[in-house]
Amino acid sequence: MAPLPALAVPSLSFVIDGDTFSQPFSFTNTSDAGEMITAFNIDLAGTGLVFDPVNLGAPGNGSNGTAFAATGGTDVTTGLTGNTVVDGGTTLDILFNDFDPTETFSFLLDVDPADPLALPTVFGNQMIGATAAINFSDGQQLIGIFEGVVGNDDAAAFTATGIQPIPPIPLPAPALLTLSALGTLGAFKLRRRKSKAG
Repeated sequence: MAPLPALAVPSLSFVIDGDTFSQPFSFTNTSDAGEMITAFNIDLAGTGLVFDPVNLGAPGNGSNGTAFAATGGTDVTTGLTGNTVVDGGTTLDILFNDFDPTETFSFLLDVDPADPLALPTVFGNQMIGATAAINFSDGQQLIGIFEGVVGNDDAAAFTATGIQPIPPIPLPAPALLTLSALGTLGAFKLRRRKSKAG
């Protein structure tokens, strides 16, 4: 049996440093074989933090939110196609169609404590324990966690913990019913043809 070809190694450099209200987040595609980043997800679940993209919004106690906004023209160079973040939610999804190796994407987005009695300012080190998943154009997904940065008390950095195939997107229930009905109809037509022929 011939050996399988070696897969490219998807990788990413991402450090969150300083006040999340005013400091941009930046990450760089450091993959080794030309694979592009197609999607990026941060999950704050379990950290006690939420995203606050709306001024005077509900999350935390911060009256000032910072909406998701690309900075420095990096939305153009990386082919940003969209993002999903809910005020008071714990997940951020960003989509790209031209995020090549060596390119960097930078953006602003406020993070607040979920607890309305906590101080509203969140620094990078408070995001330690958050997780991230990054999809690459070769079908691989890089997963990891934010950990502390030695010598930098207000920062967190992405550390990869694994590589897996990109999980399939689950179909919503109506779509599953439609597929099931089409399969049943196809089987019925096939049986009918066989009975006419025989």
